[in-house]
Amino acid sequence: MMAYLIIVLAIVVISFVFLGFNIFFRRKSFPETEIGRNKEMRKLGLSCPKCDEIRDYRNRKTIPRINPSTLRIIKP
Repeated sequence: MMAYLIIVLAIVVISFVFLGFNIFFRRKSFPETEIGRNKEMRKLGLSCPKCDEIRDYRNRKTIPRINPSTLRIIKP
């Protein structure tokens, strides 16, 4: 039973070393996954959804209102 535990533990350690090879040994940084900070995503024209919402809210001159009786948007 103890032999199986040691074998499994060794396999897990080896797996972590292989998965993190670039980070542990080559000193490469972990790839940036945040859309707003990733240069490649900005080149493609992608941006943070939260920033898009804030930008759209600022660009909107007036807030559209909804008529409760007809459920249609009333443009001011």
